Amino acid sequence: METYPTLRQATGVARTLSKHSSSTMVVYRVTEQKFVTAHACDRVEGTIEAVYRDGYVVPTLLSKRAE
Repeated sequence: METYPTLRQATGVARTLSKHSSSTMVVYRVTEQKFVTAHACDRVEGTIEAVYRDGYVVPTLLSKRAE
């Protein structure tokens, strides 16, 4: 798990890692200024922002939806 100050940084890292390591990555928000990129098997302690697999975002029921 790695922590980033912006959602853009966290999603960029998650997209890259999921593409190159062929694993599913989760981006979640801990606070307004703290985002975490983690493997799908890691414990999530926040609000899931996005899930990436093979370099692409995967829509899930747990992800936040844009309204």
